[in-house]
Amino acid sequence: MKIWLIGLLLAASFLPSRGQAGDVVDRIVAVVNKDIVLLSEVEDHFSSVSAEALKGVTLSQRPAAEEQLRQDILESLVANKLMEQAMDSAGMEVDDSELEAAIADVARQNDLSTEQLLKELERQGIGLEQYRSELKKQLRQYKFMNLEIRGRVKIGDADILNYYNQMTADVEADMAWRLQMILLSYPATATQADRDRIDVEADALLTEIAGGKDFGEVAGARSDDPTGRANKGEAGIVKADELSPLFAEKLGGVKVGEAVRVDTPGGIYLLRIAEQVDRSRRPLEEVRDQIMRVLYDEAMDRELEVWTEEERRRAHIEFLL
Repeated sequence: MKIWLIGLLLAASFLPSRGQAGDVVDRIVAVVNKDIVLLSEVEDHFSSVSAEALKGVTLSQRPAAEEQLRQDILESLVANKLMEQAMDSAGMEVDDSELEAAIADVARQNDLSTEQLLKELERQGIGLEQYRSELKKQLRQYKFMNLEIRGRVKIGDADILNYYNQMTADVEADMAWRLQMILLSYPATATQADRDRIDVEADALLTEIAGGKDFGEVAGARSDDPTGRANKGEAGIVKADELSPLFAEKLGGVKVGEAVRVDTPGGIYLLRIAEQVDRSRRPLEEVRDQIMRVLYDEAMDRELEVWTEEERRRAHIEFLL
């Protein structure tokens, strides 16, 4: 199990209570160049994360799991030391305006005002200066990661499409139609002459559409359905059994992209199956940003590990745990 300590304070949640290290006989457990990591630091973080990290571990497995967790925490503390040293060398700093903006952002993510956030921190026994100090460290790390690591991350359209296909590969298909519709309605007091005129117009519009005129443009200019006119004829994603039997019967005999006429007592409908759609999958464009965030976070984690390994090879590190 890998425990990264970078970025804990910027999540949309409050800080966990830190464990007490007063009962630990302190000693140095690692040397990172000229810096040291103390046993109390490891135990402090262990007390904060162990309940969640070891959830479900059986009694017989617990000693080994606890040892592994402490080792993971130590590795992360060493990684943090390496980053702190690199940030010092780069002169990376966070000013007060950045800090105040981050506090306001944490409050907003928790649906609180800044004042409410500060009261909640006080209720949890976290002093404002302590919180500001820890948050400032995390902001500094994020700025450094954006400067040194972000440029290594490249996410392309092919990566997004591949992830989307993998995510939806085992989903059972639920095929439906993207339906387009034009309504030519009969006036309430329509005469036979009115009906004949609309009948001729419907055939003329069908001929135009068959000849290549865009169905949406025709709907936007002529449909008597206000919503359909505004949407340029888009009538939604539907299955045959969700339509009236008359509509379903007419559409069942046409090809995708072909318009068909349906006569009803209230008027004439021109219907067209624009495309077949798999309703079991959300369209790629709807989830593109979500997939991008997932892939970006995963890539940042990988590149952070690569960067850390590069720094480790250049550093003098001794483990004494």
